[in-house]
Amino acid sequence: MGGARNPTPIKKCPQIATALGKSFMGEKTARKGRQEGLTMRHRNDLWTTQQSARRAIKPQGAFTLIELLVVIAIIAILAAILFPVFSQARAKARQAACLNNLRQIGIGVVQYTQDYDEAFPICRFAGNSTQSWLSWKYTIYPYVRNLQTYECPESRAQIARMVGDPNVWRGSPMDETWAFCNPSSQWYTNDPLCAIPQSSNLWFPRGYTVNGTVFESTAHPQISIRTRIQAELDTPAETFYILDGRNYEVSTIASVVARCWPAPPGDPFGGNVPDASSPVGYVRQYGWLINHLGGSQYVFADGHAKWTKVPFSVMNNFWKWACFQRPGERTFHGGYWLGGTAVPANFSPSICGGVSDPDTCRSLGIALMAAEYK
Repeated sequence: MGGARNPTPIKKCPQIATALGKSFMGEKTARKGRQEGLTMRHRNDLWTTQQSARRAIKPQGAFTLIELLVVIAIIAILAAILFPVFSQARAKARQAACLNNLRQIGIGVVQYTQDYDEAFPICRFAGNSTQSWLSWKYTIYPYVRNLQTYECPESRAQIARMVGDPNVWRGSPMDETWAFCNPSSQWYTNDPLCAIPQSSNLWFPRGYTVNGTVFESTAHPQISIRTRIQAELDTPAETFYILDGRNYEVSTIASVVARCWPAPPGDPFGGNVPDASSPVGYVRQYGWLINHLGGSQYVFADGHAKWTKVPFSVMNNFWKWACFQRPGERTFHGGYWLGGTAVPANFSPSICGGVSDPDTCRSLGIALMAAEYK
């Protein structure tokens, strides 16, 4: 009676067994449903993640035609803006190199004048035939000692179209000493004077020339011509001595470069290229100065070198030419083709193409040069 109570066996209570079975089966079913739900949600999350990743790495579509045309237009505009800048930068570098050459030559000329009582070098020494010359370049070479200094980096391209012209003053690839003294030249003269450059094999490029209007002087066996001295110049710092030109000759006179009367079409010095900006409707075929960005470069009689606009040089008469004479100014006229030497002279219509006065001559010269050297 006092012992523990024995539990009622389940099998002896079918109602309880049935209830427990149903409860167990319901819990199992619920657990299975929860697991299937978790699995489905996991699969959905995984699918969503995969789709997001696919969208993230999906490549963009190709450019449309409009987009491509816009890009091409932008590139073309940038090229149009930048290419002229790059070209101008290269031209500026060549201009700087040329100016450095002229400065070295100017120093050489100053050293020469100091050694020879302020006398400038004689432009050319003529041989017995008077058809061959040695130039001032040989005279100052001991002071410069660099052949490359005698050539402007810009000159070859601007002289190229002149080389091969049947006229000797245009067609020679080198200066006149080479043209008459080098055996490979078609104008070779075999003058005894040619033995000097031949023995040293020293030949100079064409380009840098002396202002023949003031400094022209030629020495040959029959005549000795005195050269110009600094004391004869009122303003050496405002007087051209060497020009950066295209001429093959050792000197160039102002009437060839900056004349105040128009050269007619067919003129040997040019005058046959139509140009609406010129006061006469055309410019010369061959400008005699190297064009550096609308100007040219010079060595002045005091030895300094600088760039200047060609019309500005006419306005201020850096040529010291009688046809551009300003009040009270000492000017000159002459040149190898005008008598063999340069002499002091005042304005005269007879030497200035019939122009009535120097102001008119300067005005027309400025307009012609502005059209030719843009």
